[in-house]
Amino acid sequence: MHLDQRDSDKKPASKAEKIFIVLITLVFLFMMVMEVATSYEPKKLGALFFVISWVPLLFIHEFGHALMAKLMGWRIQRIVIGVGKTLTLIRFMNAPMEIRSIPLEGFVQIAPKELTLARFKHALIYFAGPGIELLIFLLVLVYMGGIDQFFSINNDYLRIILQSFAFAALVGAVINLIPLGIITQDGSTPNDGMGILLCLFSSEMDYESWIKDSEKEQAQEKRF
Repeated sequence: MHLDQRDSDKKPASKAEKIFIVLITLVFLFMMVMEVATSYEPKKLGALFFVISWVPLLFIHEFGHALMAKLMGWRIQRIVIGVGKTLTLIRFMNAPMEIRSIPLEGFVQIAPKELTLARFKHALIYFAGPGIELLIFLLVLVYMGGIDQFFSINNDYLRIILQSFAFAALVGAVINLIPLGIITQDGSTPNDGMGILLCLFSSEMDYESWIKDSEKEQAQEKRF
């Protein structure tokens, strides 16, 4: 989840980016088809289901951030799913939600309304994205009867789908909780893990300034 997104992130993906994404997708699909076609077994579809799971998990991840922000009484300014050209614009949780052409990442733009426990609430909002993915993994783990049953492999399609989805959720949560900086068009921005650490050490003045800037933006929006 990114806290500050400038206008440049609204630009469509460049031609080179689109070509790269298409080529990578085609290579992956070709390799997947060749593997499945050779001595086909349903369990070979696990890798495909794992990759496909990233799209709904992207929605779920950003929903986790937005839901926690709502519960904490923070303002949800914008929700963005994907990168590149905006395909459609809807309203979700009383905020504009952009669905973009390439579902690789997303962010929820938020702002605090008050200073009470601001750093703690901010950390919870950051954690909510990977947290909801961990919850999905645990629910599937319990449903399937524990860790031993979860990692057992057979050719039941429903079992393969659930395993792939839950494992993709676990991998996504772990990756997002490792403190890292994400490179964007505007420089480096913290991922969820780094964001949790940074907000815990932020000063009250940072949040005061953030609230004032948000109130100014909101006043300008109402004016137009």
